[in-house]
Amino acid sequence: MKLAHAPSIRTRLIWLVVACIVPASLMVVRMIGSDYELARAAFIRSAMTTAHANAMAIDKEFAVIESTLKVLAISPSLLGEDLKPFYDQARAVCASQDIFNIVLEDGAGQQLINTFKPYGSELPSSSVDHLLTYMQNNDTTAISQVSMGPLSKRYIVAVAVPVTRRPNGFNALSAVVTVERFGTILKQQQYPEHWIATILDNKGTVVARTSDMQRYVGQHAIPEALERLQELPEGTFETKTLDGKPILAVLAKAPNSQWTVAIGIPIEVLNSQLLSKLWTLVLSTILLLGGGLLFAWHIGNRISRSIRDLVAPALALGAGDSIEPATYGLREANEVGQALVKASRMHALARHQATHDPLTGLANRAMFTEFLARQLSLSERNQESMAVLYLDLDNFKFINDTYGHGAGDELLKTAADRLLTELRKSDMAARLGGDEFAVVLVASGEEDAAGVVEKLSQRLAMPYDIEGHELLAAASIGVAIYPQSASTADALIARADDAMYKCKAERKKARAVTID
Repeated sequence: MKLAHAPSIRTRLIWLVVACIVPASLMVVRMIGSDYELARAAFIRSAMTTAHANAMAIDKEFAVIESTLKVLAISPSLLGEDLKPFYDQARAVCASQDIFNIVLEDGAGQQLINTFKPYGSELPSSSVDHLLTYMQNNDTTAISQVSMGPLSKRYIVAVAVPVTRRPNGFNALSAVVTVERFGTILKQQQYPEHWIATILDNKGTVVARTSDMQRYVGQHAIPEALERLQELPEGTFETKTLDGKPILAVLAKAPNSQWTVAIGIPIEVLNSQLLSKLWTLVLSTILLLGGGLLFAWHIGNRISRSIRDLVAPALALGAGDSIEPATYGLREANEVGQALVKASRMHALARHQATHDPLTGLANRAMFTEFLARQLSLSERNQESMAVLYLDLDNFKFINDTYGHGAGDELLKTAADRLLTELRKSDMAARLGGDEFAVVLVASGEEDAAGVVEKLSQRLAMPYDIEGHELLAAASIGVAIYPQSASTADALIARADDAMYKCKAERKKARAVTID
Protein backbone atom coordinates (compact mmCIF):
# COMPACT_ATOMS: atom_id res chain seq x y z
CA MET A 1 0.00 0.00 0.00
CA LYS A 2 1.40 3.37 -1.00
CA LEU A 3 1.64 5.74 1.94
CA ALA A 4 0.22 9.25 1.52
CA HIS A 5 2.76 12.06 1.71
CA ALA A 6 2.89 13.40 5.28
CA PRO A 7 4.73 16.45 6.64
CA SER A 8 7.98 15.84 8.48
CA ILE A 9 8.63 16.63 12.13
CA ARG A 10 10.91 19.44 11.00
CA THR A 11 8.11 21.01 8.95
CA ARG A 12 5.69 20.71 11.85
CA LEU A 13 8.21 22.34 14.19
CA ILE A 14 8.78 25.20 11.78
CA TRP A 15 5.02 25.79 11.53
CA LEU A 16 4.86 25.65 15.32
CA VAL A 17 7.56 28.31 15.58
CA VAL A 18 5.80 30.43 12.95
CA ALA A 19 2.50 30.04 14.81
CA CYS A 20 4.18 31.22 18.01
CA ILE A 21 6.34 33.99 16.60
CA VAL A 22 4.03 35.58 14.01
CA PRO A 23 1.38 36.71 16.54
CA ALA A 24 4.17 37.84 18.84
CA SER A 25 5.81 39.66 15.93
CA LEU A 26 2.54 41.43 15.08
CA MET A 27 2.29 42.52 18.68
CA VAL A 28 5.92 43.64 18.58
CA VAL A 29 5.21 45.66 15.42
CA ARG A 30 2.34 47.34 17.20
CA MET A 31 4.56 47.96 20.20
CA ILE A 32 7.27 49.31 17.90
CA GLY A 33 4.80 51.80 16.45
CA SER A 34 3.71 52.79 19.92
CA ASP A 35 7.33 52.99 21.02
CA TYR A 36 8.02 55.24 18.04
CA GLU A 37 5.33 57.65 19.20
CA LEU A 38 6.52 57.44 22.80
CA ALA A 39 10.12 57.99 21.74
CA ARG A 40 9.08 61.02 19.69
CA ALA A 41 7.15 62.44 22.64
CA ALA A 42 10.07 61.75 24.99
CA PHE A 43 12.43 63.37 22.50
CA ILE A 44 10.26 66.49 22.37
CA ARG A 45 9.97 66.60 26.17
CA SER A 46 13.75 66.38 26.42
CA ALA A 47 14.14 69.25 23.95
CA MET A 48 11.54 71.26 25.87
CA THR A 49 13.42 70.64 29.12
CA THR A 50 16.59 71.88 27.48
CA ALA A 51 14.79 75.01 26.21
CA HIS A 52 13.42 75.68 29.71
CA ALA A 53 16.92 75.32 31.15
CA ASN A 54 18.26 77.88 28.66
CA ALA A 55 15.36 80.23 29.35
CA MET A 56 16.14 80.08 33.05
CA ALA A 57 19.81 80.71 32.27
CA ILE A 58 18.80 83.90 30.41
CA ASP A 59 16.81 85.16 33.40
CA LYS A 60 19.77 84.26 35.60
CA GLU A 61 22.09 86.38 33.43
CA PHE A 62 19.74 89.32 33.67
CA ALA A 63 19.45 88.80 37.44
CA VAL A 64 23.26 88.89 37.78
CA ILE A 65 23.47 92.12 35.74
CA GLU A 66 20.57 93.64 37.67
CA SER A 67 22.20 92.81 41.02
CA THR A 68 25.45 94.39 39.85
CA LEU A 69 23.65 97.60 38.80
CA LYS A 70 21.70 97.84 42.05
CA VAL A 71 24.93 97.61 44.03
CA LEU A 72 26.40 100.40 41.89
CA ALA A 73 23.19 102.44 42.23
CA ILE A 74 23.77 102.85 45.99
CA SER A 75 27.43 103.81 45.60
CA PRO A 76 28.38 106.93 47.66
CA SER A 77 30.21 108.23 44.57
CA LEU A 78 26.84 109.13 43.05
CA LEU A 79 26.13 111.77 45.73
CA GLY A 80 28.71 114.27 44.56
CA GLU A 81 28.94 116.45 41.51
CA ASP A 82 32.23 114.84 40.49
CA LEU A 83 31.37 111.48 38.91
CA LYS A 84 34.96 110.53 38.14
CA PRO A 85 35.21 108.11 41.12
CA PHE A 86 31.97 106.50 40.09
CA TYR A 87 33.22 106.29 36.47
CA ASP A 88 36.32 104.43 37.62
CA GLN A 89 34.25 102.13 39.80
CA ALA A 90 31.91 101.38 36.88
CA ARG A 91 34.83 100.57 34.55
CA ALA A 92 36.20 98.14 37.11
CA VAL A 93 32.81 96.42 37.30
CA CYS A 94 32.65 96.16 33.50
CA ALA A 95 36.00 94.42 33.41
CA SER A 96 35.08 91.93 36.11
CA GLN A 97 31.48 91.22 35.06
CA ASP A 98 31.85 90.90 31.26
CA ILE A 99 29.77 94.04 30.73
CA PHE A 100 30.47 95.99 27.55
CA ASN A 101 29.83 99.39 29.11
CA ILE A 102 27.83 101.12 31.86
CA VAL A 103 25.85 104.31 31.23
CA LEU A 104 24.45 106.83 33.72
CA GLU A 105 21.84 109.19 32.33
CA ASP A 106 19.48 111.77 33.72
CA GLY A 107 15.69 111.78 33.55
CA ALA A 108 15.77 113.49 30.14
CA GLY A 109 17.91 110.75 28.62
CA GLN A 110 21.16 112.67 28.52
CA GLN A 111 24.16 110.44 29.22
CA LEU A 112 26.22 111.64 32.16
CA ILE A 113 28.93 109.00 31.98
CA ASN A 114 29.62 106.17 29.53
CA THR A 115 32.45 103.79 30.27
CA PHE A 116 32.86 103.19 26.53
CA LYS A 117 34.09 106.81 26.29
CA PRO A 118 36.78 108.57 28.30
CA TYR A 119 35.47 110.50 31.27
CA GLY A 120 34.53 114.05 30.28
CA SER A 121 33.88 113.22 26.61
CA GLU A 122 30.82 114.67 24.90
CA LEU A 123 28.07 112.12 25.14
CA PRO A 124 24.86 111.63 23.14
CA SER A 125 21.33 111.24 24.40
CA SER A 126 20.05 107.73 25.17
CA SER A 127 18.94 105.56 22.25
CA VAL A 128 16.54 103.59 24.50
CA ASP A 129 14.15 106.29 25.71
CA HIS A 130 11.45 103.69 26.26
CA LEU A 131 13.52 102.23 29.12
CA LEU A 132 13.51 105.58 30.91
CA THR A 133 9.79 105.95 30.41
CA TYR A 134 9.19 102.39 31.67
CA MET A 135 11.34 102.90 34.79
CA GLN A 136 9.84 106.34 35.54
CA ASN A 137 6.36 104.84 35.35
CA ASN A 138 7.06 101.58 37.19
CA ASP A 139 10.15 102.33 39.30
CA THR A 140 11.64 98.92 38.43
CA THR A 141 14.28 97.27 36.28
CA ALA A 142 13.90 97.49 32.52
CA ILE A 143 15.37 95.29 29.79
CA SER A 144 15.72 96.54 26.23
CA GLN A 145 15.32 94.68 22.98
CA VAL A 146 18.36 93.90 20.91
CA SER A 147 19.57 96.95 18.99
CA MET A 148 22.60 98.40 17.24
CA GLY A 149 24.68 100.47 19.66
CA PRO A 150 25.17 104.07 18.36
CA LEU A 151 28.75 104.25 19.64
CA SER A 152 29.94 100.64 19.49
CA LYS A 153 28.16 99.77 16.23
CA ARG A 154 27.50 96.31 17.67
CA TYR A 155 24.29 94.52 18.55
CA ILE A 156 23.69 95.09 22.24
CA VAL A 157 21.14 94.61 24.99
CA ALA A 158 20.70 97.05 27.88
CA VAL A 159 19.55 96.38 31.44
CA ALA A 160 18.61 99.52 33.39
CA VAL A 161 17.73 100.26 37.02
CA PRO A 162 16.44 103.50 38.52
CA VAL A 163 18.86 105.64 40.64
CA THR A 164 17.28 107.65 43.46
CA ARG A 165 20.42 108.86 45.30
CA ARG A 166 21.30 111.59 42.80
CA PRO A 167 20.66 115.17 44.05
CA ASN A 168 19.28 116.25 40.67
CA GLY A 169 16.34 113.82 40.80
CA PHE A 170 15.63 110.67 38.76
CA ASN A 171 18.57 109.03 37.04
CA ALA A 172 18.96 105.69 35.25
CA LEU A 173 21.90 103.34 35.44
CA SER A 174 22.17 100.79 32.61
CA ALA A 175 24.57 98.02 31.72
CA VAL A 176 25.10 97.17 28.09
CA VAL A 177 26.10 93.66 27.09
CA THR A 178 26.80 92.35 23.61
CA VAL A 179 24.76 89.55 22.08
CA GLU A 180 27.84 87.31 22.19
CA ARG A 181 27.21 86.92 25.93
CA PHE A 182 23.93 85.21 25.14
CA GLY A 183 25.61 83.18 22.41
CA THR A 184 27.87 81.81 25.15
CA ILE A 185 24.79 80.55 27.00
CA LEU A 186 23.82 78.53 23.94
CA LYS A 187 27.35 77.16 23.49
CA GLN A 188 27.49 76.00 27.10
CA GLN A 189 24.46 73.80 26.48
CA GLN A 190 26.36 71.75 23.89
CA TYR A 191 23.42 71.08 21.61
CA PRO A 192 23.55 68.16 19.16
CA GLU A 193 25.30 69.06 15.94
CA HIS A 194 22.19 69.48 13.79
CA TRP A 195 20.04 71.35 16.30
CA ILE A 196 19.55 75.09 15.81
CA ALA A 197 18.96 77.03 19.04
CA THR A 198 17.92 80.70 19.00
CA ILE A 199 17.34 83.33 21.70
CA LEU A 200 14.60 85.85 20.92
CA ASP A 201 13.93 89.06 22.84
CA ASN A 202 10.45 89.95 24.03
CA LYS A 203 9.56 91.28 20.58
CA GLY A 204 10.68 88.16 18.74
CA THR A 205 13.98 89.54 17.42
CA VAL A 206 16.94 87.21 17.14
CA VAL A 207 19.51 87.90 19.86
CA ALA A 208 21.75 84.84 19.52
CA ARG A 209 21.87 81.70 17.44
CA THR A 210 23.97 78.52 17.39
CA SER A 211 24.30 78.66 13.59
CA ASP A 212 25.17 81.70 11.45
CA MET A 213 24.65 84.04 14.40
CA GLN A 214 26.12 87.13 12.74
CA ARG A 215 23.84 86.65 9.78
CA TYR A 216 20.54 86.43 11.67
CA VAL A 217 20.99 88.65 14.78
CA GLY A 218 18.55 91.56 14.62
CA GLN A 219 16.11 89.78 12.31
CA HIS A 220 12.61 88.88 13.39
CA ALA A 221 11.73 85.26 13.99
CA ILE A 222 9.48 83.42 11.57
CA PRO A 223 5.88 84.67 11.69
CA GLU A 224 4.50 81.37 12.91
CA ALA A 225 6.82 81.45 15.93
CA LEU A 226 5.75 85.03 16.72
CA GLU A 227 2.10 84.00 16.57
CA ARG A 228 2.66 81.04 18.88
CA LEU A 229 4.56 83.21 21.37
CA GLN A 230 1.61 85.59 21.58
CA GLU A 231 -0.76 82.68 22.31
CA LEU A 232 1.23 80.51 24.75
CA PRO A 233 4.49 80.78 26.71
CA GLU A 234 5.73 77.50 25.23
CA GLY A 235 4.90 74.90 22.57
CA THR A 236 6.05 72.72 19.70
CA PHE A 237 5.16 72.76 16.02
CA GLU A 238 6.62 71.91 12.64
CA THR A 239 7.74 74.81 10.51
CA LYS A 240 10.76 76.11 8.58
CA THR A 241 13.77 78.09 9.71
CA LEU A 242 14.65 81.53 8.39
CA ASP A 243 16.82 79.79 5.81
CA GLY A 244 13.99 77.45 4.75
CA LYS A 245 14.91 74.17 6.49
CA PRO A 246 11.98 72.02 7.77
CA ILE A 247 12.24 71.76 11.54
CA LEU A 248 10.37 70.82 14.66
CA ALA A 249 10.30 74.06 16.66
CA VAL A 250 10.36 73.93 20.46
CA LEU A 251 9.63 77.24 22.23
CA ALA A 252 10.09 78.08 25.92
CA LYS A 253 9.68 81.62 27.35
CA ALA A 254 11.71 82.94 30.29
CA PRO A 255 9.19 84.02 32.98
CA ASN A 256 10.97 87.22 34.10
CA SER A 257 12.54 88.69 30.98
CA GLN A 258 9.87 87.28 28.61
CA TRP A 259 12.66 86.33 26.26
CA THR A 260 12.28 83.08 24.40
CA VAL A 261 14.54 80.15 23.63
CA ALA A 262 13.59 78.48 20.35
CA ILE A 263 15.13 75.12 19.43
CA GLY A 264 14.84 73.94 15.85
CA ILE A 265 15.36 70.22 15.29
CA PRO A 266 15.65 69.31 11.59
CA ILE A 267 12.81 66.96 10.67
CA GLU A 268 15.22 64.84 8.66
CA VAL A 269 17.52 64.37 11.67
CA LEU A 270 14.61 63.77 14.04
CA ASN A 271 13.10 61.13 11.77
CA SER A 272 16.44 59.50 11.07
CA GLN A 273 17.17 59.13 14.80
CA LEU A 274 13.73 57.72 15.54
CA LEU A 275 13.68 55.57 12.41
CA SER A 276 17.11 54.24 13.33
CA LYS A 277 15.68 53.03 16.63
CA LEU A 278 12.59 51.74 14.84
CA TRP A 279 14.65 49.77 12.32
CA THR A 280 16.80 48.41 15.14
CA LEU A 281 13.67 47.00 16.75
CA VAL A 282 12.37 45.69 13.41
CA LEU A 283 15.68 44.02 12.54
CA SER A 284 15.89 42.55 16.04
CA THR A 285 12.43 41.06 15.56
CA ILE A 286 13.41 39.66 12.16
CA LEU A 287 16.61 38.19 13.62
CA LEU A 288 14.63 36.61 16.46
CA LEU A 289 12.16 35.14 13.97
CA GLY A 290 14.96 33.87 11.73
CA GLY A 291 16.87 32.54 14.72
CA GLY A 292 13.74 30.76 15.96
CA LEU A 293 13.16 29.18 12.56
CA LEU A 294 16.82 28.16 12.28
CA PHE A 295 16.74 26.69 15.76
CA ALA A 296 13.51 24.84 14.93
CA TRP A 297 15.15 23.52 11.73
CA HIS A 298 18.15 22.33 13.75
CA ILE A 299 15.98 20.68 16.41
CA GLY A 300 13.80 19.14 13.69
CA ASN A 301 16.88 17.67 12.03
CA ARG A 302 18.02 16.15 15.31
CA ILE A 303 14.59 14.66 15.98
CA SER A 304 14.37 13.34 12.42
CA ARG A 305 17.84 11.85 12.69
CA SER A 306 16.92 10.17 15.98
CA ILE A 307 13.79 8.67 14.43
CA ARG A 308 15.61 7.61 11.26
CA ASP A 309 18.21 5.86 13.43
CA LEU A 310 15.40 3.67 14.75
CA VAL A 311 14.70 2.28 11.27
CA ALA A 312 17.73 -0.06 11.24
CA PRO A 313 16.97 -1.73 14.60
CA ALA A 314 13.29 -2.00 13.62
CA LEU A 315 14.27 -3.82 10.40
CA ALA A 316 16.72 -6.00 12.35
CA LEU A 317 13.88 -6.93 14.71
CA GLY A 318 11.74 -7.90 11.74
CA ALA A 319 14.57 -10.03 10.38
CA GLY A 320 15.02 -11.73 13.73
CA ASP A 321 18.50 -10.32 14.34
CA SER A 322 19.61 -9.26 17.80
CA ILE A 323 19.59 -5.55 18.67
CA GLU A 324 22.18 -3.97 20.91
CA PRO A 325 21.23 -1.10 23.26
CA ALA A 326 22.08 2.35 21.88
CA THR A 327 21.29 6.05 22.45
CA TYR A 328 19.55 8.16 19.84
CA GLY A 329 19.92 11.68 21.25
CA LEU A 330 16.25 11.98 22.23
CA ARG A 331 14.55 10.61 25.31
CA GLU A 332 11.46 9.40 23.45
CA ALA A 333 13.64 7.82 20.75
CA ASN A 334 15.74 6.17 23.46
CA GLU A 335 12.56 4.76 24.98
CA VAL A 336 11.52 3.35 21.60
CA GLY A 337 15.02 1.95 21.12
CA GLN A 338 14.87 0.27 24.53
CA ALA A 339 11.47 -1.16 23.61
CA LEU A 340 12.98 -2.56 20.38
CA VAL A 341 15.85 -4.12 22.33
CA LYS A 342 13.37 -5.66 24.76
CA ALA A 343 11.24 -6.90 21.87
CA SER A 344 14.36 -8.33 20.22
CA ARG A 345 15.25 -10.19 23.38
CA MET A 346 11.71 -11.46 23.76
CA HIS A 347 11.75 -12.54 20.12
CA ALA A 348 15.11 -14.25 20.59
CA LEU A 349 13.82 -15.96 23.73
CA ALA A 350 10.70 -17.12 21.88
CA ARG A 351 12.83 -18.43 19.01
CA HIS A 352 15.16 -20.14 21.44
CA GLN A 353 12.24 -21.71 23.26
CA ALA A 354 10.78 -22.83 19.93
CA THR A 355 14.05 -24.42 18.77
CA HIS A 356 15.68 -25.63 22.00
CA ASP A 357 14.96 -28.13 24.68
CA PRO A 358 13.81 -26.24 27.80
CA LEU A 359 15.52 -28.64 30.21
CA THR A 360 18.99 -29.09 28.74
CA GLY A 361 19.22 -26.03 26.48
CA LEU A 362 20.22 -28.26 23.56
CA ALA A 363 18.54 -27.98 20.18
CA ASN A 364 15.17 -29.71 19.92
CA ARG A 365 14.09 -32.18 17.25
CA ALA A 366 12.79 -29.44 14.87
CA MET A 367 16.01 -27.42 14.97
CA PHE A 368 18.10 -30.55 14.71
CA THR A 369 16.22 -31.69 11.61
CA GLU A 370 16.55 -28.23 10.01
CA PHE A 371 20.29 -28.06 10.78
CA LEU A 372 20.83 -31.57 9.47
CA ALA A 373 19.04 -30.80 6.20
CA ARG A 374 21.11 -27.65 5.72
CA GLN A 375 24.37 -29.47 6.41
CA LEU A 376 23.39 -32.23 4.00
CA SER A 377 23.00 -29.64 1.24
CA LEU A 378 26.41 -28.19 2.05
CA SER A 379 28.04 -31.59 2.22
CA GLU A 380 26.52 -32.55 -1.10
CA ARG A 381 27.66 -29.28 -2.68
CA ASN A 382 31.16 -29.57 -1.21
CA GLN A 383 31.34 -33.36 -1.62
CA GLU A 384 32.18 -33.84 2.04
CA SER A 385 31.29 -36.56 4.53
CA MET A 386 29.11 -35.97 7.54
CA ALA A 387 28.23 -38.12 10.58
CA VAL A 388 25.06 -38.41 12.65
CA LEU A 389 25.26 -39.88 16.18
CA TYR A 390 22.24 -41.23 18.03
CA LEU A 391 22.68 -41.59 21.82
CA ASP A 392 20.58 -43.25 24.49
CA LEU A 393 21.44 -43.26 28.21
CA ASP A 394 21.53 -46.64 29.90
CA ASN A 395 19.77 -47.11 33.22
CA PHE A 396 17.95 -43.75 32.88
CA LYS A 397 14.49 -45.27 33.46
CA PHE A 398 15.75 -47.07 36.53
CA ILE A 399 17.36 -43.90 37.93
CA ASN A 400 14.28 -41.78 37.15
CA ASP A 401 11.94 -44.33 38.80
CA THR A 402 14.19 -44.96 41.76
CA TYR A 403 15.45 -41.49 42.64
CA GLY A 404 12.63 -39.38 41.20
CA HIS A 405 12.13 -37.07 38.25
CA GLY A 406 14.28 -34.37 39.84
CA ALA A 407 17.27 -36.65 39.85
CA GLY A 408 16.43 -37.73 36.32
CA ASP A 409 16.33 -34.13 35.13
CA GLU A 410 19.69 -33.35 36.78
CA LEU A 411 21.15 -36.41 35.09
CA LEU A 412 19.91 -35.25 31.67
CA LYS A 413 21.32 -31.72 32.15
CA THR A 414 24.70 -33.03 33.30
CA ALA A 415 24.83 -35.46 30.38
CA ALA A 416 24.03 -32.59 27.97
CA ASP A 417 26.87 -30.51 29.42
CA ARG A 418 29.32 -33.43 29.06
CA LEU A 419 28.12 -33.94 25.51
CA LEU A 420 28.81 -30.33 24.53
CA THR A 421 32.32 -30.33 25.98
CA GLU A 422 33.42 -33.03 23.53
CA LEU A 423 32.00 -31.35 20.39
CA ARG A 424 33.25 -28.59 18.14
CA LYS A 425 31.39 -25.29 17.78
CA SER A 426 30.48 -26.23 14.25
CA ASP A 427 28.77 -29.44 15.41
CA MET A 428 25.27 -29.62 16.86
CA ALA A 429 23.86 -31.64 19.75
CA ALA A 430 20.11 -32.06 20.29
CA ARG A 431 17.78 -33.79 22.73
CA LEU A 432 15.19 -35.64 20.70
CA GLY A 433 13.11 -36.66 23.69
CA GLY A 434 13.38 -38.59 26.98
CA ASP A 435 16.97 -39.78 27.35
CA GLU A 436 17.66 -39.80 23.59
CA PHE A 437 20.20 -37.37 22.09
CA ALA A 438 21.52 -36.80 18.57
CA VAL A 439 24.66 -35.17 17.23
CA VAL A 440 25.64 -33.84 13.79
CA LEU A 441 29.39 -33.93 13.15
CA VAL A 442 30.09 -31.53 10.30
CA ALA A 443 32.70 -32.55 7.71
CA SER A 444 33.49 -35.78 9.55
CA GLY A 445 34.11 -39.28 8.19
CA GLU A 446 34.12 -42.70 9.84
CA GLU A 447 37.47 -42.22 11.56
CA ASP A 448 36.52 -38.81 12.93
CA ALA A 449 33.18 -40.12 14.12
CA ALA A 450 34.81 -43.14 15.81
CA GLY A 451 37.11 -40.80 17.76
CA VAL A 452 34.20 -38.66 18.94
CA VAL A 453 32.17 -41.76 19.90
CA GLU A 454 35.10 -43.04 21.96
CA LYS A 455 35.45 -39.76 23.87
CA LEU A 456 31.72 -39.46 24.40
CA SER A 457 31.46 -43.05 25.63
CA GLN A 458 34.20 -42.51 28.17
CA ARG A 459 32.87 -39.14 29.32
CA LEU A 460 29.25 -40.20 29.64
CA ALA A 461 30.22 -43.40 31.43
CA MET A 462 31.75 -41.46 34.29
CA PRO A 463 29.71 -41.49 37.53
CA TYR A 464 27.14 -38.72 38.14
CA ASP A 465 26.90 -37.08 41.56
CA ILE A 466 23.16 -36.42 41.83
CA GLU A 467 21.59 -35.40 45.14
CA GLY A 468 24.32 -37.15 47.11
CA HIS A 469 24.09 -40.34 45.06
CA GLU A 470 26.76 -41.67 42.75
CA LEU A 471 24.87 -42.83 39.68
CA LEU A 472 26.03 -44.57 36.51
CA ALA A 473 24.36 -44.00 33.14
CA ALA A 474 26.62 -44.88 30.24
CA ALA A 475 25.45 -44.17 26.71
CA SER A 476 24.71 -46.45 23.79
CA ILE A 477 25.78 -44.65 20.61
CA GLY A 478 24.80 -45.40 17.04
CA VAL A 479 26.50 -43.78 14.02
CA ALA A 480 25.40 -43.14 10.43
CA ILE A 481 27.80 -41.64 7.83
CA TYR A 482 26.82 -39.56 4.83
CA PRO A 483 26.83 -40.66 2.05
CA GLN A 484 27.76 -44.25 2.89
CA SER A 485 24.87 -44.94 5.28
CA ALA A 486 22.16 -42.75 3.71
CA SER A 487 21.71 -39.54 1.74
CA THR A 488 18.65 -38.01 3.40
CA ALA A 489 18.10 -36.59 6.86
CA ASP A 490 15.37 -38.99 7.89
CA ALA A 491 17.29 -41.96 6.56
CA LEU A 492 20.47 -40.91 8.39
CA ILE A 493 18.59 -40.53 11.66
CA ALA A 494 16.88 -43.85 11.18
CA ARG A 495 20.17 -45.64 10.39
CA ALA A 496 21.87 -44.02 13.39
CA ASP A 497 18.89 -45.03 15.59
CA ASP A 498 19.12 -48.61 14.37
CA ALA A 499 22.84 -48.62 15.03
CA MET A 500 22.22 -47.29 18.54
CA TYR A 501 19.78 -50.15 19.33
CA LYS A 502 22.24 -52.69 17.99
CA CYS A 503 24.93 -51.15 20.18
CA LYS A 504 22.64 -51.24 23.22
CA ALA A 505 21.86 -54.93 22.56
CA GLU A 506 25.51 -55.81 22.18
CA ARG A 507 26.77 -53.76 25.13
CA LYS A 508 26.10 -56.60 27.45
CA LYS A 509 28.40 -58.72 25.37
CA ALA A 510 31.05 -56.15 24.46
CA ARG A 511 31.87 -52.44 24.76
CA ALA A 512 32.63 -52.03 21.10
CA VAL A 513 30.78 -49.43 18.99
CA THR A 514 29.24 -50.72 15.84
CA ILE A 515 29.54 -48.46 12.86
CA ASP A 516 26.88 -49.05 10.24
